Amino acid sequence: MENKTSKYLKYAIGEIVLVVIGILIALQINNWNEDRKARVKEVEILKDFEKGLKFDILQLDSLFAQYDRAKVAINNLLNHLENDLPYSDSLDYDFFDTTLVFDLNGLTDGAYETLKSIGFDVITNKDIRDLIILVYGELNPWLNSWEQRYVNLIFDAKRHLFSSRFRDSWNGDYKDRDVIGSMKPLNYEALKQDDEFKYYLRTQLNDLGWLVYKPSENTQIECKKLLKLIEQELNTIK
Repeated sequence: MENKTSKYLKYAIGEIVLVVIGILIALQINNWNEDRKARVKEVEILKDFEKGLKFDILQLDSLFAQYDRAKVAINNLLNHLENDLPYSDSLDYDFFDTTLVFDLNGLTDGAYETLKSIGFDVITNKDIRDLIILVYGELNPWLNSWEQRYVNLIFDAKRHLFSSRFRDSWNGDYKDRDVIGSMKPLNYEALKQDDEFKYYLRTQLNDLGWLVYKPSENTQIECKKLLKLIEQELNTIK
């Protein structure tokens, strides 16, 4: 009787051990599958970030090119007005170029919104994760906010400053991809003595630096760092 009981207990224990081992194996397989799915999702999101960053870096280059035109135009006009230089029709294009704006409207953030919804931990590389949060969570709102302030200054000048000094504003073909237009002054000689207008141009030049170039350049630097890290991570995964 004792032998039968001992054999039964050994059999029962063996069955329990087998069941436990089976459960552990199943959990391990499930964890492996979940990790694989998470890794696939991470790669997908990283590729989306890579695509968006490449586009945004080029967009920022276009922004710099647009505002470089405005900067050159402002300096040329200040040189003419402050040094009593004669008027020429070419200055009409400079007056127009001072009003150029670039509707960047922030970085491409679709991948960032997706990442927020599923959780930042899907990005296993901490350096990439931290830089994503910096670029899209901090720099992007800063970039968008400050550029919008600059755009608002231009449109405020169109309403309150230019109306008494120019025949019209943004005279040109809006379909022209090169964005060429003119603004003809009502009295160029009066502008030479117009301290308010010259103050506006000098201040606009300062605003270009603080509101446009500084946040845009800083953001682009971090975007390039993030893109490099992501490309390295994707190459490592491959």
